[in-house]
Amino acid sequence: MEQYKDLIFSASFFFVIIRVCVPLMFASMSAYTANLSGLPNIAVEGIMLIAAIMGVLGSVWTHSAWLGLLVAIASGILMALILAFSAIKLKTTPIMGGIALNVFASSFTVFLLFVITGSKGTTASLPSKVLPTIHIPIIKDIPILGEIISGHNVLAYICMITAVLVYILVYKTKFGLHMRASGLDENAARSVGINVNRVRFTSLILSGILAAMGGAYLSMGYLSFFTANMTASRGWIGIAAEAMGRGNFITVLLTTLVFGVFDAITNVLSLTNLPSELLQTIPYLAVFFAIIAYSIKEYNKKKRNNA
Repeated sequence: MEQYKDLIFSASFFFVIIRVCVPLMFASMSAYTANLSGLPNIAVEGIMLIAAIMGVLGSVWTHSAWLGLLVAIASGILMALILAFSAIKLKTTPIMGGIALNVFASSFTVFLLFVITGSKGTTASLPSKVLPTIHIPIIKDIPILGEIISGHNVLAYICMITAVLVYILVYKTKFGLHMRASGLDENAARSVGINVNRVRFTSLILSGILAAMGGAYLSMGYLSFFTANMTASRGWIGIAAEAMGRGNFITVLLTTLVFGVFDAITNVLSLTNLPSELLQTIPYLAVFFAIIAYSIKEYNKKKRNNA
């Protein structure tokens, strides 16, 4: 028991929490910005997966990690545009369109991996680039605090800044008001002159960018290469966190943080003798029980309202 206590109640554990929360945060923000405008993005997982491999390949082709990140973001925008076009112009059910993109991403990334590397496992044989790690001046020298906050990949800090920017966009700008209006009642939004389709197109593009940065972090920050299906359902966990946030951005972030804590526990306990198969179930069990608790709460709320 002392061993587990020392592992969890330590600066390194909180460092790991931040590290594992980054892709989950990008995923939940991606799901949030799309769903807020009334067009859910179920393809978060697939966009992250495509961006993860395209970021690596982009860095190989351009010999630059930053240009690789731009390639990853471009792939995320393309995926989002496909979803937006099918849902808005072709009137395809967005849920089915998102599932189709997820299935496509899962198969296409393995195919692309095999064609380029001859392996269906990883891109470790490619000379890919990694985004830099940032050591914050002054803070890095502060005991404990420096160990927790400093020394993360640059995308971790971009994620924190992005969360603030998304909050400002949603709650402090005219476009954010249009997003919320389009999601609440598209007919009412149109009646006051809001171009709902344009708002949803823009929201989905933003969603694609956020998901792509989460995918790029996995292959260019969290790891230094791409592995098959490396997103490991992080996109779905982000969607679950967004659903539980019920449209409140702060609640979405806090829910994501809770899921990140359980993911960090899995990472830390992997250093012990506990079975890895058991440890890998912890984040998904956390999501499972959280969804059950959320469903019970919603059921009781509806029951009280109908009484």
